[in-house]
Order: sequence, then structure tokens, then C-alpha cells
Amino acid sequence: MDDFRTWHWLETVIELRGLKPASERLHRTPSTISHAIKQLERRIGVTLVETRSRRIALTEAGAILLEHMRPLIRELEGLQGVVDQFRDTGVSVLRLAVDQVFPHDRLIRAMERFAATYPHTRIELFETVLGGGPAMFRDGEVGVYLGLEPVGDHVGAQVARIRFVPCAGPDHPLVERIEGSAGQSLTDGQLRQYRQVVLRDSHPEGSANAGWLGAAQRVTVDHIHTAVELIRSGLGFGWLPEHQVREEPDLVTLPVDEGLCPETAVRLFRQRNLKASPAHQCMMEALIATEPVR
Repeated sequence: MDDFRTWHWLETVIELRGLKPASERLHRTPSTISHAIKQLERRIGVTLVETRSRRIALTEAGAILLEHMRPLIRELEGLQGVVDQFRDTGVSVLRLAVDQVFPHDRLIRAMERFAATYPHTRIELFETVLGGGPAMFRDGEVGVYLGLEPVGDHVGAQVARIRFVPCAGPDHPLVERIEGSAGQSLTDGQLRQYRQVVLRDSHPEGSANAGWLGAAQRVTVDHIHTAVELIRSGLGFGWLPEHQVREEPDLVTLPVDEGLCPETAVRLFRQRNLKASPAHQCMMEALIATEPVR
């Protein structure tokens, strides 16, 4: 590491054409830089610099060797940036669990904002359903949880409210039924007659499923994107976040009584031992600052 640092000092001396300007940039005395270069020459057995017209210049061998060292110097500078960030934040990997019903575009914008501030911190995102996120949070597997379920005595910050609505593909019998009913709403009894696509709770014990569960016929899947595709195909209807349905032109919102459409708060939780972590604070602020669901 010392040799790499000296090569960087040598590059700076040549770039600024002298020990004094280099010392001002590097915050080292000219004698310290000069001594380090001489020590490097002795270690490798090659003369790197010479004095020409009272200025320090590279020898031919020095010019060739420095040219080979420049890519390594740039890598070392990049590595130093990583070291500085880890030292300042104490976080090399940030793990968060986010319920799949949270808007993806909002999540992506938050992650982009975080990555711009902490480019060297790795992000591990766990896309959960219902109890899966809280379980990971309670077990300490993630530092941040964003979702619908409460977490013990932790107080979460509300970042959105999500309304769930029933929907189906354009060729589903329920769509044909509402088109021929002069705008009448569907009842829960009518919905029960058709197959429903539901999301499996990602909690290890599988305690519940996401969505209204009145239908006897069900298809249970692990990811909301799979649910969307199956609903679009006409295999069944399903309850999805209203913002998700608006983004899917092939999905038709089914009219039902207002009382059948639940609205749920999405809350953001952070482990108490991470309150002082600037990286986790940045992620929290990024998730809160993104535009709310409309």
C-alpha cells in the first residue's frame, strides 16, 4: 500500500511540475514526498526521476513504469473511496424487506437516490408478502421493513395508503357480467362463484394469504407479477392495489360495494439499534420522500 501511495505522489509531482505544489495538494511536506520517492527507487532498483533545469522530471524508465501504474493508482483511489464510506457509515450491506404491494416505481426511485449517496453500499432487497417482512425484521435479518403488517411495539412511519380493488382480464366472465348489468355492483356472493388468484404469505409459517378469500376455487402464487399475468389471462379474478391495476391496461376494475374495498396503511420500520446509522437514515428518507400513491 505504501508503494502505491508513493506512485500516486510521484504522479502528482509530475502533473503539478514540482514538489511544492504537490505537497500543497497532498498535504505532505516536500521533504516527505521526496524521501518517499527515493525510498521507492531504492526498493525497485530503478531511477524514476531526475532534475532538469531545476525541475523534477521522469526518466525514460520512470515514464514507462508510471504509465503502467496509472490504472492501478485509479483503482486504489476508488478503493479508498469505498474505505472512507464504510468508515463513515459502518454499513457495507443494507438489507430491507418491502411488501410487494408497494409501488415499484416509487421503490426504484428511492433506491436510485440512496445509491447516488452511498454508491459502494450493497442493497439486498427482499420482496415479501404480509407476514414475511415482519418475520425477517423481528429476526434481525433486515434493518428496514416497509409493508402493511405491524411489528410488535415498533412505531412505523406511514408512507402511503393502498386501496385494494377486485379486477379481472377483459375476457373474464365477471367482466361480461358487469357489462350486461347496467352498471350494477357485484356482491361478495357473486364473486365467490369464480376462481380467485391470491398471493401466498411469505411468512415462514405461511400464516395467511393476501387478498379477499371468499372464493372456494383459488390459485395461490408467490409474486404479484405472476398474479397480474394470471388475472390478465382470464384464469381468475383477484384483489390488487388500485395503483397496480391503473398501470395494467388489460385489467378491468370490477365494481363492488364500497365496503368490500379495503384500504390499508403502508408503514416504514427501522431497527432501533440502527437509529444513528446515516445510511439507514438516507434509505428511510428516500422511501418517505418519493411521491405518494395517487
